[in-house]
Amino acid sequence: MNLEIRWALDLITLDQERSISKAAQKRYISQSAFSRRLQHLEETVGFSIIDRNSKEVSFTELGQVLLSTANTLQAQLNESMQLIYEIKNTKDNTLRFAVVHSLVNSFFADYLRFVPIDEQAIKFEIMAINTGEGLKLLKEGKIDFLVSYASKHEMNQGKFDALSSVRVGETEIIPVYAKTTNKTYDLNQHFPLLTYSKNAYLRNLVDHVIQTNNLDCHILYETDNAENLKQLVLQGVGVAWLPRITIMDELAENKLIELSTSQYVVNQSIYIYKSKLNNNPLTQFVFEHFKELKNK
Repeated sequence: MNLEIRWALDLITLDQERSISKAAQKRYISQSAFSRRLQHLEETVGFSIIDRNSKEVSFTELGQVLLSTANTLQAQLNESMQLIYEIKNTKDNTLRFAVVHSLVNSFFADYLRFVPIDEQAIKFEIMAINTGEGLKLLKEGKIDFLVSYASKHEMNQGKFDALSSVRVGETEIIPVYAKTTNKTYDLNQHFPLLTYSKNAYLRNLVDHVIQTNNLDCHILYETDNAENLKQLVLQGVGVAWLPRITIMDELAENKLIELSTSQYVVNQSIYIYKSKLNNNPLTQFVFEHFKELKNK
């Protein structure tokens, strides 16, 4: 079965106009030619795409499936063209990183020193961001790299199929509270929870642990910024799940107490992602270096 790309635009235009004559005008062909193309498409796929018994143009059930596919193709094409535009218009030696909030000040700041480029020859642009927003910017070509967490389950789901990735670290998300003289917390009893905002990646992980274990808590504070969360925990006002990699010093100095047993711990890998469509030589060079570091 051979389908031309124009059929997708024909269906999208027909859906928008709800009229064969108006759709034909938008596609710059005659009404009869548009009708013939539609009939040819139906013959190719082996089913009716529109309901010809209806007074107005309406899609059949299978036609709706094909229309959905057409809309997906258009979205992917627009996304690719935007990425191409962004890459073509990046003329200076700038590397643009989006890093999830909890990794900006700890893990990534240390990891960046391994980039083998003279500081005078390159400019780094780094923004703290949520995983979802970072994925969107990466696919749009507005950043070169995303540094984020991901579990094996998510990688297997194909959520990152359009991206190349290299695992650069791993950590545990653990429940902790501050060591103070007058406050201790027990996850088997009611406790105040300091947590991430609803649109934050780590919020979903924490919510899953709480719901799975039927933990009794109330949310005292929400924030996107993991550093703010850590500072609030250190004040002794509640319990928070924090990446172990970001609180190593506080744990070693006994400023934070770990409440974790295996069922309360979430294992997470840290990845650097780039779009598979981004073949910018500088971006590719740095990405290959990250891959070499992994193998050492």
